[in-house]
Amino acid sequence: MRAACARPAPGVSGVSVLGPAEAPLALVRGRHRFRLLVHGRRGADIQGFVRAMLTGGPKERGSVQVQVDIDPQSFL
Repeated sequence: MRAACARPAPGVSGVSVLGPAEAPLALVRGRHRFRLLVHGRRGADIQGFVRAMLTGGPKERGSVQVQVDIDPQSFL
């Protein structure tokens, strides 16, 4: 499931995906956390890129949740 999240990323120039990797606080309230970092140049359509990743990726099942944090202040 983890690697499948990064697989559907469309090939857009100037945008790269790092991860998935365990979060520094990998286990919070009994839930395992992983994250992807999407990095792009100025002017790159990162919003469209993330939208395509989410729609083309595996569907959420059971207790799996996907959350998007735009411009996070901290990676904890």
